[in-house]
Amino acid sequence: MKNKVLFIIVLNQIDLLDDLLLKFSDEVGQAATVLDSVGMAQHLSQLDETKIFSTIKPLIISDHTENKTIYSVIPEEDLDLARQTVRSVMKDIGKPDTGIMFAVPVLFQEGIRE
Repeated sequence: MKNKVLFIIVLNQIDLLDDLLLKFSDEVGQAATVLDSVGMAQHLSQLDETKIFSTIKPLIISDHTENKTIYSVIPEEDLDLARQTVRSVMKDIGKPDTGIMFAVPVLFQEGIRE
């Protein structure tokens, strides 16, 4: 088995989801799974004021209410291409409320077609 990684993107700008998936499929050529998700800051911002200090609540309030978490098992040699593909759609991933991406090694896989 070639070395594989689990490539994960947490997309805050969900309006980019379709473009990202289409480009990822075209450029990287791998399937992906999309999950609805909510970040900790988003969840905490909805808590009752008695559970969270009102002085820090404005620091964690986000403009969006949901995320999409995308994950795909890809060959390690495609990792740079996958990162470039995400950056081409998301533009500046370093800005707040844009998203994050990371990868972790896959020790084994079953049920994934090569």
